Amino acid sequence: MRIAFFAPPKPINHKVPSGDLMIGKSLHDFLCNQGHEVEIASHMRMRNIMSKPHKWPALLYEYKKTLNRVEDFNPDIWLTYHSYYKSPDLFGPRIARVLEIPYAIYQGVFATKYRRNYKTWLGYMSNKSALIHADHVFANKAIDFTNLARIVLPEKLSRTYPGIDPDQFKFCMKGRNDIRKMLKLNGTTTIMSTAMLRNDVKADSITDLIKAFASVTKTNPDTKLIIAGDGEARDRLESLAYKKAGNKIIFLGQIPRNELYKYYSAADLFSFPGINESLGMVYLEAQCCGLPIVAYSTCGPSEAVAQGETGLLSPQGNISNLTDNILKLICNKSQRKQMSIAAPKRIEKYFNMKKNLMGVESRLIQLTSRR
Repeated sequence: MRIAFFAPPKPINHKVPSGDLMIGKSLHDFLCNQGHEVEIASHMRMRNIMSKPHKWPALLYEYKKTLNRVEDFNPDIWLTYHSYYKSPDLFGPRIARVLEIPYAIYQGVFATKYRRNYKTWLGYMSNKSALIHADHVFANKAIDFTNLARIVLPEKLSRTYPGIDPDQFKFCMKGRNDIRKMLKLNGTTTIMSTAMLRNDVKADSITDLIKAFASVTKTNPDTKLIIAGDGEARDRLESLAYKKAGNKIIFLGQIPRNELYKYYSAADLFSFPGINESLGMVYLEAQCCGLPIVAYSTCGPSEAVAQGETGLLSPQGNISNLTDNILKLICNKSQRKQMSIAAPKRIEKYFNMKKNLMGVESRLIQLTSRR
């Protein structure tokens, strides 16, 4: 297939890493590795563009350039990664119609609450239009599938799962020994967390984790927390961590993704509360390395973690319950062991990226054959 590929929220070569970015890049790279010709239709970022009229002239200019670029490429299909009210796909439906090619959306998102706010109404309507006009929509989460089913015909809607390459996140004993020696973790029960340390819900989640961990150390002083990630909130969080738990919390900075498996392997459990988390690739990576999860029962962790089987989930904002769940896994080595065995099996079964994307590829081929 010749595929025109577009990611409205953030170009897949964006310098700031995120879970969504990794999913989009994985989809793009998978299709390339399968032998398909994939052309990036546009690098324009659509985030919040519907609320910024001063950018609309540039939007029109980029549309015309994109149409010419894609027309020269002569694709068999247009594939958009992630369209929602903040970043609706404003190019795909129109260009696909002009070129008379199928139009598909991977990770479509729809929620009616955004139609009630004048600030989000235009983005909501633009996204709804894209979803309705798509020849097929793939939903990555259960809640998205339910919401999309209200406006997308059943034969045009598929429930898919995100994923990771399990071979990239396997437990490594050498990595465990090396990292534990380097960070002086020997003899301690170690909790790991990783996140972009931005001044938003990411930093709020780490704040809750620091508070919970401080309570943990009162009864379990030989426990440490390592946090991978960087961002503008790091200095503030480091100050809070030292105030609450002294030198028992170690900030690692940003770790290259291909090195993370060593740090997961060095830990005994993983915790990132996940306030308003939509998915959280870190939960998949940590489980694949055999780590039990402690998090909030928000949408993302609930999708990625099997409660009581591969982790323990708490109501959002309930730091006391979060603390109790961490303590349960610290004290109950048998339960921790059972979860560490079950976690990689669950990832292989439901979140194997290659297996999941092969189903997406098959549906795209069907769409182009109908053409």
